[in-house]
Amino acid sequence: MPLDAVICDWNGTLIAYRDEKQILEHVAVDIFEASIPFHPLRTLRILRSRKELKILYENRRPLEESDFVKAMFHIYNGKIVNGTPASVIHRSIYRFASLPYTRQSLDLRVLRAIDASRKHGVTTGILSAGFRYGIEAILSVSNHRTYFDFIEANNFIENNGKAVEFELAIYKSKHEQLLKLLDDKGIDIKRAAYIGDSEDDEGCFSIVGYPIMSFLAPQHVKDTCARKYSAFAPNNEQELTDHLICT
Repeated sequence: MPLDAVICDWNGTLIAYRDEKQILEHVAVDIFEASIPFHPLRTLRILRSRKELKILYENRRPLEESDFVKAMFHIYNGKIVNGTPASVIHRSIYRFASLPYTRQSLDLRVLRAIDASRKHGVTTGILSAGFRYGIEAILSVSNHRTYFDFIEANNFIENNGKAVEFELAIYKSKHEQLLKLLDDKGIDIKRAAYIGDSEDDEGCFSIVGYPIMSFLAPQHVKDTCARKYSAFAPNNEQELTDHLICT
């Protein structure tokens, strides 16, 4: 049965970063530098929040991933991001997207396979708990944005030129988002492939016709998803391309 759609995760699938920690850290540094010396209270608040984040990172536990992510967002949004000029964050994210190590973190094997699939008439998209603005910026700077017909991800919310928060609306509910997304586009879920890397993607693996593991997925996740969902784990770019085009 030919594919009608290929949907990808972002973190750990199209880019090596497993979460949004790197981009949040980059934004925090830029906000801190923009606050000196005119906003001493904001500067002090950021310094205190950095100590909280350090403790959070040091006490991170794999089985408490959901709690860790929520706690990280709570600190960044409430004590660093909220109230900052949105223009500072926009510039910071674009700078992050332009850094050599950011572009080098993209998995070109998956991106090229996605582009080959798109050229065969398959709808391609991203469904991610990452930040839409950051994803758009990184793909645009690296000239890969045209590989995808759509991007569904969390938004950066602002009001009257001030930052409000990085939302976390798409998280631990991706399968529900995927069902609605494909239904809205009139695509049969059984004629769709989903490429992911983590336990957060398992809900999507369980409902699509073609679950696929990313090259960057940990081996224990590959083994689990192969057993539970018959997920395909390609060994190289050609295997992935052939799977997407010849399925």
